Amino acid sequence: MSRQSAPRGRVMPALVGWHVRIGEVVGRLFVLHLVWLLGVAAGGVIIGAAPATLALNAVIRRDLLNQALEAGNLVVAERPGLWREFWRVWRQEFWRAQAIGAVLLAGWALFGLDRLVLRGGVGEVTPWLSGLVVVLSVLWAAVTLIVWPVAVHFDEPLPRVARLVVVLALSRPAHSLTVLAVAAGWLWLWRACPGLVPVFGTTLPAWCVAWLYWRSGVLPLPESAVPIEEPDDADVEAAIRALAEH
Repeated sequence: MSRQSAPRGRVMPALVGWHVRIGEVVGRLFVLHLVWLLGVAAGGVIIGAAPATLALNAVIRRDLLNQALEAGNLVVAERPGLWREFWRVWRQEFWRAQAIGAVLLAGWALFGLDRLVLRGGVGEVTPWLSGLVVVLSVLWAAVTLIVWPVAVHFDEPLPRVARLVVVLALSRPAHSLTVLAVAAGWLWLWRACPGLVPVFGTTLPAWCVAWLYWRSGVLPLPESAVPIEEPDDADVEAAIRALAEH
């Protein structure tokens, strides 16, 4: 029986292409993480974390959006450099990001208070209430991760964004569980390899969550996306003849 080996002429360029693309993504995430740290520091950490995180997700969203547009042979809009794009979103969405961060922080503070109360015991219903708090905390963790890519994609009031996030978290449990698995895996990686924290920080899990929802088709393409019109050969030939006659 003869064996037919894969042509190296096709395999090697594909492998090189994959290495180049992975290197580009890794390098961009590293630079974006450094810019995110500057954004957090620019707001004194406390009021800088939310706008920096929203701007981080805005840059990632545009990266993935452009990839989806190119794959669909659609027009890709021009964009500024990473630095300008990040700080533009940081400034324009500053107060909107603060509102999102405040709601998330209030939710986690409430769950923390519930755990303190339940630790002291409230009677026979303590196990049931503890289980409910755990379930709601897991759901809130998914909401905390999903809200940022949704908020930067939909230019909607925050109450509508909140409804969209809750609907996504509940209607697509597989995606929500995958998002939580990404967060758990990244936390484990942080503990196993602390050196990755200053390299990628929050950018890698944010990119993974955004990539998951882009690949699933949950985030629609903008209405401005139109197909790239390819030139008609007949029209080109007619134009060449017209120029030649003149």
